[in-house]
Amino acid sequence: MEKESQYINSICRAIEIIELFSKLQVKQLGVSEISKQLEIHKTTAFRILKTLEHVGWLMQAENSKYQLTTGILRATVGIRNRFDMKEIISAEMEKLSKKYNENIILTTIVDGIGVWINMIKSTHILSEDVESGYSVPLHIGATGKVLLAFKGEGFRKDFFKKHRLEIEETLGEEKLLKDIEEILKNRYGISNSEVTEGVTAVAVPILGAKGELLYGLTISGPSNRFSEEIQEMMKEDLLKISEHLENELKIFKR
Repeated sequence: MEKESQYINSICRAIEIIELFSKLQVKQLGVSEISKQLEIHKTTAFRILKTLEHVGWLMQAENSKYQLTTGILRATVGIRNRFDMKEIISAEMEKLSKKYNENIILTTIVDGIGVWINMIKSTHILSEDVESGYSVPLHIGATGKVLLAFKGEGFRKDFFKKHRLEIEETLGEEKLLKDIEEILKNRYGISNSEVTEGVTAVAVPILGAKGELLYGLTISGPSNRFSEEIQEMMKEDLLKISEHLENELKIFKR
């Protein structure tokens, strides 16, 4: 007696059909195309397509061809949730590091204090030196002000009360409030020589699915390498990363 197969052929065929969209780089496929590509009978292809349509992974367009739906995303949630968000951010940090070769810094707020949690250092000989465990001042510098701005109004009010003296000795309350307003409006901050003389920083927030502050992401280095054109490029790249990560969280944390 022939040994029973361990595999369900129809499921294997269904997966092949789904993968075919990616393999051929097309948005739609018809029964005849699938039948030819996978060398299966049209009736078999049709039945599998109808099953995938029934479970919401495919939909039939007006031209009778089939296309993938967002319903298939449900099947990827388990896989995507296995990836820690920090790992995804680290990959984006690596891209920024390769492009600009400046310090790429990830920060957050812990117990009311701005804290450095990850960094990719520039390989330039003359680069800003930031040590592990570096504390980030929240009242000066692009990084700190972005964290302060997006942490929420309640946190900001409490911070202003507790740190009034430091604020007045540096930027002053009026200037800090104005900077925060601009950061909230534009979703980024740029500072020059505020924390360290001769150092420029460009920073954006990374927000959670509900708009809560998760991290701050910064490109930082000597001001003589940060022309206005370079700062603009950095700003645009950081904003794209911030938006991309926020959209990822909205999709996969529902």
